[in-house]
Amino acid sequence: MMIYLFVIEEEQPFTVKQIHRFANEYLRSWFAKLGSYSAFSNRLNRLSEAFKELVTDLITDYSSDDCLYNQNLLDSMPTVACSGKHSGNVAKEIGDHGCCSTKSMFYYGVKLHLLVFRRDNKIPFPEEIQITTASVNDLTVFIQVW
Repeated sequence: MMIYLFVIEEEQPFTVKQIHRFANEYLRSWFAKLGSYSAFSNRLNRLSEAFKELVTDLITDYSSDDCLYNQNLLDSMPTVACSGKHSGNVAKEIGDHGCCSTKSMFYYGVKLHLLVFRRDNKIPFPEEIQITTASVNDLTVFIQVW
């Protein structure tokens, strides 16, 4: 987890493979048991719940004083794996066909839902983040989760 967060901060890579390559080239002396890319990727996947807890703690610990806690906003955005004509080969367990009406597109992928606290004249502060299949509606997620 430390390697992932450190390399994201320092190098701002786009893929896990780039993170592993950087760690392998420059951080090997610190992490002698880094292992192969596939082992690194598998370890990161097993840490998904730990990342969830970390984000929850960060949101709780760093909540802003100017949040309007009695006013929430809910929105979502698509995370597209491929166009709607195809069934993707990525994230088959959670991927699904969905429609984004604001972008007038059909897609295969997942949907990121955000519940945020409103702040006057500032970007809202996140309260909760959920990832669901693409076909799930915002209101459904709100009722089930919150």
